[in-house]
Amino acid sequence: MKAIRFAAAAAAFLLPATAMAHPGKHPNDLAFDIIHIFTEPDHLLAMAMALGWGAMVVAVGIWFKPWRASSWR
Repeated sequence: MKAIRFAAAAAAFLLPATAMAHPGKHPNDLAFDIIHIFTEPDHLLAMAMALGWGAMVVAVGIWFKPWRASSWR
């Protein structure tokens, strides 16, 4: 059991290092990094999902507020 757990942990830690999501040479430039973030579809999808998740968390917090506030008194 420990061997399977160790193999799974090793794969989880080592696999992203070999994936190279954006292969090729990248300049060490802040402007390039900012442009890259806002023009690549995978980054835009990740930002959209994070924004949607955050909106859902806030909406649930606002929706439950009346019950939560009345139970504290």
